[in-house]
This record gives sequence, structure tokens and C-alpha cells, in this order.
Amino acid sequence: MSNTISKIPVQIFADYIIEKLRRMNPFLAFAVDESTKVLGGSVVHIPQSGASPTTVKNRKTFPATAVKREDSFVTYALNVFSTDPTHVSWHEENEVSFDKQDSVLNDHVETLMEAVGDDMIHSWLTGYKTDGKTSDVIPAKNVVFTSGASRATIEDGQTGNRKKLTYKDVQAIALKFNKANVSKKDRYLMLESNMYQELIESLSDNQMAAYQGTANLAEGVVGKLCGFNIIERSSVACFTSAGVPIAPGTALNATDCIGGIAWQKDCVGKALGDILPFQDLANPLYYGDVFSALVKAGGRCRRADWAGVAAIVEGTVA
Repeated sequence: MSNTISKIPVQIFADYIIEKLRRMNPFLAFAVDESTKVLGGSVVHIPQSGASPTTVKNRKTFPATAVKREDSFVTYALNVFSTDPTHVSWHEENEVSFDKQDSVLNDHVETLMEAVGDDMIHSWLTGYKTDGKTSDVIPAKNVVFTSGASRATIEDGQTGNRKKLTYKDVQAIALKFNKANVSKKDRYLMLESNMYQELIESLSDNQMAAYQGTANLAEGVVGKLCGFNIIERSSVACFTSAGVPIAPGTALNATDCIGGIAWQKDCVGKALGDILPFQDLANPLYYGDVFSALVKAGGRCRRADWAGVAAIVEGTVA
């Protein structure tokens, strides 16, 4: 018998897997954490103080009339985010050279956190009124539209032109916060990547020189302007042309706009539970392992008057 080389191709796997790229969520650290009751609770109630007492100069009438302060509350529900199960077959786990179990579990965790991050931004822009039942949304007075030069739309589904973001638009948000007596500490502004680049391009040489020394990349802050810690994210939020927030994952219409969000740390709340991984190893029906994961999360602007939260939305071009 002659010696022949087998024509069966040998399949070689590298000992690693190229993981997905995802949107990051360092901004979740910059909110009031109301997570202590997440595991057993389903709704967070945030008390709102009632009317302040009247001040009288040189009071002459006694006794003074005592008035009861009527407090109220705003509320937000905790949503349950869960991943569809993933099946890892026996032969995959034993024939490939990378650890597919670890990769799959990591994929479930990061998928959940990306979804929670997207939803938290939307939750800070929407909510319920003080009756706990009627839907609420960030008011028009808290929305700033960009005012720069015209440029083409960015996202799929949009058509026409929008106005660029400028330094003056950020100043306008800062003014709204100042007039509402919002604390000047711990202010944040999160911008979509293209809008962030537009802001940088609008800075003068002196403004840019001052800005470049203010980054804190360890916390996800790329710089500081007008009192705001600036955060860049690949996507932040979408709105109608009137500035009404659109739920994450919704396909954009031709007239819809992308945007960002500004907030003061004490004015937004989050409740975030631990991610619970589920695994069914050596399942006889699947001839392998099955994995999934779950987390409870929610958030809202903590004030019924919406002070301390603002939206920055692309201005439309006539």
C-alpha cells in the first residue's frame, strides 16, 4: 500500500474568541443609588416635599395660622430584563479550543448591561406624575435644541438636515440649571459621538486648551465644559422633532432626531439588582448546556418638577 497524505482538511481553532463590541455605561455611577430593596421590591417611591412656609416681615397678627405641609411622591417601577437562553452543545464544548461557556456567560451579562444602560437614559427622561399612575415626560422647558450650522442626518431612518451642536448650546443648558437653583456640583452631560465631535469643533483655541486638561478617563469623563463633566457614548437617546423621548430600539422616522442628556447627580435615581445567571448543565434534552441571565433595574428623575435634568436635541432645518 502506498503512503498517501490524507485529503481531509484539518480544522484549527484559535484559543480565544473575538467578543462583541458594546456601548459602555460608566454614567450609571453618577446617580443616586436606590438599589437596597431591589431584590424583593418592584416600585421605588421618592417623596417630594410640599409647599414651603410663608415668610412674614414684622408679623403683627397672633396667633399665626399653622398650615399642614402636604407632601407627595414620584415613583418608578423596576423592570425585569432577561436574555433568551443559549444552547452550548457537548461537542462544541469538547472540540473547540476556546472556553465557550465563559464566552457565552460573559455575552449574557454584557447584553443585559447594555440594555439596562439604554433603558436607564430613557427612564431619566420619562416617568410618572405624583399620582403614580399618569405617564410623565421631560417638559419642553427642559429641552435645548442645537443651533449650529446645517449638516446631513446621521442615523438610519432620518432624512434631511439637522443643526450641529455648539458650545453656546451647552451654555444654554447650564443657564437652565442655574436658574432652577440646581447644585453646580456633579453635573454631567452625555453626548452621542458625532454630537461630541461637533462640540469639540465649535471650541475656540483658548477653550480647547482649557478643555484638554480636564479629562478623567478612569471615570469615563472625557472633559469638562460649562461646569458639566462630559461623557461620550456611541448612542444616547432619540427624540421626535418636538423633543419627546423615543423608547430605545424604536426605528427612527424621517423627522426624528438624536440627542443627549444632562443631569445633576442628586436629581436622578437608579435601582439596579445583581445579575442572576442561570445555567442547566448536561441537559439531556439539549445534549449540552443551557445558559441565560436576568436583572431587575429602573430609574427616574427624582424631582417632580424635573429640575436637574435636561435634553439636548438636534435642531431641525427648515
